[in-house]
Amino acid sequence: MHFVFRLIAFTMLFASMSLASAAPAFEVEAICRTAIASIMGRDPKMMQVTRTVGDVLFLTYVRPMDNFVWTYRCRIEGNRVVWASEPGRWRDDPKDDEVFFEVVGAGKQLRIIENHGDGSSTKQLFDRDTIL
Repeated sequence: MHFVFRLIAFTMLFASMSLASAAPAFEVEAICRTAIASIMGRDPKMMQVTRTVGDVLFLTYVRPMDNFVWTYRCRIEGNRVVWASEPGRWRDDPKDDEVFFEVVGAGKQLRIIENHGDGSSTKQLFDRDTIL
């Protein structure tokens, strides 16, 4: 019986360690800010998460030249970033460009990949310190 208890304790400890090591290197907020900034050709540090409703993040960007506030919505589905302007539709139609992210460089970089409808793709690499 004592052996079974130790086996269960070891299994639980191992499971908790593997969950901790599987934690993403970038928070969802950083991924969404970076993806929207990449799509819009902006600096990720200018994108601000203003609220979260469930798994949807609301982000704003203030355009410096006229102080116009742009608002976007973002959610993560696996390694895909699904987004919408606010108000606007989610960009999840099969004809829409697909946006993905990868954590690279031993967790120090975030790559945003846009697969366009014409078969081309755009990739941008961001260092952690340019995002956070």
